[in-house]
Amino acid sequence: MTSSARGPRHAGPPTAGRQVEVPGVGNAVMERLQEVGVLTRVVEQRLSGALGINATDLAAMEHLTTDGPLTAKELADRLRVSTAASTHIVDRLEKAGHIVRRPHATDRRKVLVEPVAESMNQIFGHLHPLLRGVEDLVEALSPRDRDVVKAFLTDVVRIYTDTADSFPQG
Repeated sequence: MTSSARGPRHAGPPTAGRQVEVPGVGNAVMERLQEVGVLTRVVEQRLSGALGINATDLAAMEHLTTDGPLTAKELADRLRVSTAASTHIVDRLEKAGHIVRRPHATDRRKVLVEPVAESMNQIFGHLHPLLRGVEDLVEALSPRDRDVVKAFLTDVVRIYTDTADSFPQG
């Protein structure tokens, strides 16, 4: 049942004797985006559990999967954490057997963090139905509709990025 079928939604406890109104209530697109966000967290939690790692470590694996081998500093930048936190993440992933450290090919001072093939196969094995299903949906769109969806999602990503960047790092 959607929130519009239940009536107005409110977030958190009353503030000064009144509820805080949640933007987008009754807007089907906003409600679907909210569902995607919630389901993304569910998938991440279950995938983390299947891999025996936490959500932050899973996010690191995602960056290593999409961006290839990275230094701990590059990983820290992508995760928006300190280099010290990134080192702890890399240590946990290495101990769990999900990554290996390799010397950088051209800079002997650097070490690259690289996902292990077995872990990559495990991740993609779990995510294949989701990725294939979404890819099929995208392929079914007309070129014009695909452009509209791409532009919309690009703007959503920008808004998410701007919001994430507005929070203090800690």
